[in-house]
Amino acid sequence: MAMSERKRLEIASLGAVLVLATALRLWRLEANGFGTEYYAAGVRSALQGFSLLFYNSFDPAGFISLDKPPVAFWIQALFAKVLGFSGWTIHLPQALAGIASVALLYRLVRQPFGRAAAIIAALAMAVMPVAVAVDRSNNTDSWLVFFLLLAAWSALRGRGGSLVVAMALLGAAFNVKMLAALVCGPALLAGWWLSSPLDWRRRLGWMAGAGVTLAVVSLSWPVAFDLTPKDRRPYAGSTEGNSMLELVVVHNGLERFVRLRPEQPRPPEAAQAFQAYDDVPTGPSRLATPRLAAQFGWLLPLTLVGLFFVRRRDGIHPELALWGVWLIAYGVVFSAAGGIFHIYYLSALTPPVAALAGIGAVRLWRRGPAGLAIGLGLCAAWQVYLAGASLGWTTAWLGFPVVALAAGIAAVSRDKRPPAVIGGIALLALPAAWALSAIFSPGSLVLPSASLPRWLGMDDGRGPLLSRHYPSLSDDPKLEQFLLANRGNARFIVAAPTTGLVAPLIVRTGQPAMAVGGFFGNEPILTVEAFADTVKRGEVRYVLLTARARQTDLTRWVRTNGKLVDESEWRAVSAEGRRPIQLYDLR
Repeated sequence: MAMSERKRLEIASLGAVLVLATALRLWRLEANGFGTEYYAAGVRSALQGFSLLFYNSFDPAGFISLDKPPVAFWIQALFAKVLGFSGWTIHLPQALAGIASVALLYRLVRQPFGRAAAIIAALAMAVMPVAVAVDRSNNTDSWLVFFLLLAAWSALRGRGGSLVVAMALLGAAFNVKMLAALVCGPALLAGWWLSSPLDWRRRLGWMAGAGVTLAVVSLSWPVAFDLTPKDRRPYAGSTEGNSMLELVVVHNGLERFVRLRPEQPRPPEAAQAFQAYDDVPTGPSRLATPRLAAQFGWLLPLTLVGLFFVRRRDGIHPELALWGVWLIAYGVVFSAAGGIFHIYYLSALTPPVAALAGIGAVRLWRRGPAGLAIGLGLCAAWQVYLAGASLGWTTAWLGFPVVALAAGIAAVSRDKRPPAVIGGIALLALPAAWALSAIFSPGSLVLPSASLPRWLGMDDGRGPLLSRHYPSLSDDPKLEQFLLANRGNARFIVAAPTTGLVAPLIVRTGQPAMAVGGFFGNEPILTVEAFADTVKRGEVRYVLLTARARQTDLTRWVRTNGKLVDESEWRAVSAEGRRPIQLYDLR
């Protein structure tokens, strides 16, 4: 084949992969509404002033901040400023970041491992179920992956300055999702060290400079937040001590491994109904659990081949070291994370899993028909296990890996190209179906995931809170109209113990609403006496409570001093089958 024809084929192949990635991320994106309204409220607030934007305020009054750093929300606010605030405009940046990540992965695999490996890697990431689900949300993980890939590109250049740039980009990723970004640090360092021609003294010098850069960029915003007088910035959300550095270490650090906050006791029969975390036992085999592996691991045998099937003459490849350390580091962390853990965190594994799968596929191809047969056979057996455990062992979906297995057998005795095409298509069918489930049956918009069983109407074992989307009962047009019409001179249109009750009202009206107890409802932002003072000053008139909210000093005070408003005056959305909310008038 002429070189120009190869180039055209490469461009056409990459174009097709990017079109597929774009379709999976943008198709029906508007159906996801405002996604995580907690984050959407922060973006709506950021549009109302630079201070609110800089301090990542949850509400337009600057009462409390979001529990994540600001970079991803700054990007969403920029899109909302240019295109107008809507659910689609705050989801669009993540979709574009996901598409760009597919292109970046192609670029990173292409030069050292060739066109075929790069195309397979990009295609694997394009249809990776958890990547599609996350890129269709307004969570921050899409930007985490994007910045990590940019940092990998810089580190692999091997120059001293390129390590400094890589650490600056890692610092930007830190300001997307804090400590979750730093897990990738050893991988970036391994890739740079092996690709650098510098002597060890110059390497150590550049490493010291890069370490300083990482610390400065990472901590610049949290330190600026904490150094600002507390009366001139929001309270640091999800903390006990009103400190952003505490948020880094505790809620976005230790609490991912150990649950430090006591959970509200519930009867055993209600445990799954209120399950808010993906409760998969920790340990070495955790990520092989079908519920988790179906999010990212359909080609995992090829990934392991790409990592471990190394010929002696290959030496220690910088790119291979980077992907391997990336995979192992996040794999160990996610296997041990027994605190707050959600399926969508697994999106951080998608780049190394996809890259190594592309590398492994090409290495087996080069071994001839026997290598191809081994690769197709291993993946087929693995997919039979995942599909059988997820959908049932008699399901017709098992036919796809069986076709791949038959293609592998055929490759032994025939030309390997037709079996490779047939087997490859068959092996991508199940991950593609899981990815499509994120479009047509997204489940919880707050905690994105992909689930073919959910799309087919089956129980996927995650409980209703994780497998379905429940619009907030405070997302009620009649309630909004009532609060705005009766607000008077109050600074806040309403107060509530948690952000979940007031977020929809901020999103829809753009008006200040007070989350007295923060995200969890138990943050020491205001004492009851301080809250009573805000009521006395006329800053708050109405308070929303859930009808069966746990008794606290605040709820008791509100019920003692407030008058229950007749729901016929303000409710349009039915609470049938759900915990109703109540509105109290404190005037």
